[in-house]
Amino acid sequence: MNEELILKNGIKVYQINEEKFHEVYLSLKIVFKLESRTNTIANLLTRMMGDRLIENPTKTSLAQRHDMLYGAKTSALTYTLGTYQVIDLGIKMIHERFTNESLLDQQIKLLKDMYLYPLLSEQTLEEAKKNLRISHMHIKENASQNALVKSFKYAGEGQLFGLSAFGDLEDLDTITLSEIQNFHTRCIQEFNKQIYLVGGIDRECNFDAFTVGHSMPINEALLKTKITNAYLEERYKGSQSELVCVYETSITPYDDLYYAYLVFIAYLGQLPTSLLFQNIREKHSLCYSIYASRQVYDGIFYIATGVSDKNVEKAISLIDEQFDLIREEPLDLKAAINYLDLSLEGNTERIKSIADHTFRNNMLKVNESIESMQEKIRAVTEADVKAVLEKITKPFIFAYRGETNENN
Repeated sequence: MNEELILKNGIKVYQINEEKFHEVYLSLKIVFKLESRTNTIANLLTRMMGDRLIENPTKTSLAQRHDMLYGAKTSALTYTLGTYQVIDLGIKMIHERFTNESLLDQQIKLLKDMYLYPLLSEQTLEEAKKNLRISHMHIKENASQNALVKSFKYAGEGQLFGLSAFGDLEDLDTITLSEIQNFHTRCIQEFNKQIYLVGGIDRECNFDAFTVGHSMPINEALLKTKITNAYLEERYKGSQSELVCVYETSITPYDDLYYAYLVFIAYLGQLPTSLLFQNIREKHSLCYSIYASRQVYDGIFYIATGVSDKNVEKAISLIDEQFDLIREEPLDLKAAINYLDLSLEGNTERIKSIADHTFRNNMLKVNESIESMQEKIRAVTEADVKAVLEKITKPFIFAYRGETNENN
């Protein structure tokens, strides 16, 4: 039986009973408004929360603690969801029924220590800054990732969509330990917090340690991003060019066409049988890779591809033609519908995905089961997919053009 508990400070605990897993997954999600500078502070704090604890001030002692818990796996992530940013602390451990210990109690205590008692010092801050710089460096070294980050920044300039959960390197040098500590205090005293426990739990759990501070309710998470139809290019020293087309859509998860929109994206560019793959990569041999993806909370989707620089303009033209094909030609949607159906089914077989699905429902303030979503996917018609085209604007196109290519 699934249970929902509200702690006295407003934190909601969602206990999701799933007997089929040999593990137990426990997660704390801290939800706060996405803002410039704080997105960088949050990124640093997240790294520090997952690094060392007051009780375990060295990496070795924390690793030993994990080993004593039968190889507990911890994670500390941050990501954006529309108007919000999330710090997501997670622990996956073997179920206590396979031991003679109260492992669940120790799992809850470890999560409490990651949340309330991370080691926030000048040393751990400098290490977090160093690691964040390395992450940014890796993005810059990967042309396709860098093009995607840049395209979102330019397409969403002056809007929340233009902010990255990776933060801004320009803020890094000026962020102080006191700012990190103050933000950590706000995580405890103000921000919304949700706890998810997934596994075959057959006893009561004590979450009293999480009753400190307060948990503010969340508001609308969806972001209404405005995309201007424009073309922008930058040059870089590389062997190929990257192309990103960002499209605005008014379709939200509350829209009647939402599931048709998901099928539309899959049919357009998420399968080997998709239009982009077949008509651009295979038929014309233009692209090294090409795909379509969506940012549901941001009200956009995008197409990304790597091409020879001499073929950038042709690729843009062919991408535009695929929308005409959807509008004018008969559509065989079976593969796209089956792909989405199986993807949703797969979420029921991954313990973290079960928690994330419940979190998705809570952020959108809906109560959709995986089964009901599958039914809606299967019910999508050709007319529905064609109707999606009326809800899409012309794209912002960013070309990240390599200066070293076969024409040089």
